[in-house]
Amino acid sequence: MSQENVEAVGAAYQAFAKHGVDGFLKHLTHDIDHRAIEGAPDDRGPMHGKDDIRAYVRDWLDTFDEFTAQPVELIDAGEGQVVAVIRIGGRAKLSGVETDLTYFAVYTLRDGKIARGREYATREQALEAAGLSE
Repeated sequence: MSQENVEAVGAAYQAFAKHGVDGFLKHLTHDIDHRAIEGAPDDRGPMHGKDDIRAYVRDWLDTFDEFTAQPVELIDAGEGQVVAVIRIGGRAKLSGVETDLTYFAVYTLRDGKIARGREYATREQALEAAGLSE
């Protein structure tokens, strides 16, 4: 099941690249529980359900032209968890400034879909949250 979880997270991001937010949402449970990096500019507190995730992703899409989000590494963390190293990029619509940054997420899967997500600023934080250490 572990490799299947890794593949499920990869498929969610492939769906985002091909079909946008609606494609991504198909890979989430209806009761998805997610949190951006606490204290980050995009932290809107706990998010519950696909409508909250849609609004969160729409904010990114509304802020950046050519917005991309892709995993550069997916790590099986066992117990239904996957640690994802995610690279995002785009050009800010207002300033034209190019953005290219990496963040880390721990996803918990249920029945082949992402049921929980927590974002972290560092790899160490994500690995620790998943019960792994480097």
